[in-house]
Amino acid sequence: MTASHQQTRPLNIVWRRRVLDRFLEASFIREVLLSPLPRPIRWIAIEDEAALPLMDDILICSFGNPSTYLRELRRAGHRNIGVMHVGDETGKDNLAFYADADYVLRNYYNRRSVQLSETHAPPILWVPNGWATGVGPRSPAQLLSITTRTHDLFFSGFVSGPDRRIDERTNMLDVLQENRIPATVLISEGFGQGLGAPSYSAYMADTKLALAPGGNAAETIRFYDALECGALPVVIDAPWLHAKAALGLCGRPPVVILNSWNELPDLVARYLSPNTSAVLSAQADACQQWWQMFKLRTGDRVTRLIETSFATT
Repeated sequence: MTASHQQTRPLNIVWRRRVLDRFLEASFIREVLLSPLPRPIRWIAIEDEAALPLMDDILICSFGNPSTYLRELRRAGHRNIGVMHVGDETGKDNLAFYADADYVLRNYYNRRSVQLSETHAPPILWVPNGWATGVGPRSPAQLLSITTRTHDLFFSGFVSGPDRRIDERTNMLDVLQENRIPATVLISEGFGQGLGAPSYSAYMADTKLALAPGGNAAETIRFYDALECGALPVVIDAPWLHAKAALGLCGRPPVVILNSWNELPDLVARYLSPNTSAVLSAQADACQQWWQMFKLRTGDRVTRLIETSFATT
């Protein structure tokens, strides 16, 4: 098969419409993860009750277990079948269906999927959630200087309700209140029920330090929203921040990493005092340079994985 024919084979990205409707980071997939691919990309949204297509060169995006579909593709003799596994925040999904794919992209770093990749086929590559659609992409030229921004500390999102409480976020708010630390905090009643994307991104792009506490996982979309909007994310230390298979791909990210939210008073003194603006500005610049490099390297990794599958199937 000639190289020119190889590059005219499109990658068919298949979604159930209910998955695509719920998935906040679709534009990040298009703009970062798949943008370097040297081939056409088709986005195919299938209605919930309709039959999924039987074809070659598929990347099926799924919140759940697509094993039935994967096996149907295999029985029909189709080739080059990839999976993008999204939504496994707690790391409890059954990963047996990975064996039916030629490659797997997955959100949310955990050691179980890394060990599976090291000991079994197919190759499994962690990819970041990325920003929410409507937040990015942003070019650095569109962003305010960090020192001219209005909101010193900003958080918007769900914290607790009648049926659920996120302890890390509650703890963060308790520390802010107990230490009388001024912050812009906008609490929502549930997932996706707060600010709309234009308002949320406007707040984030006018924020110096973006508080990014964990939810179901330490890694959150809010973290990437902050990076894309030029805010400096503030997170609690966790393995995904350092692992070379995850955010440590380009070295330790120059975001603000705390051991606990009890360190917030020290954070304010370190970055928001009148005589520390140069420290804040330098770290924000370093963070933006790192983020641009990280996106390029991540897109290259995804391209190599998918192109290897095209070349060998």
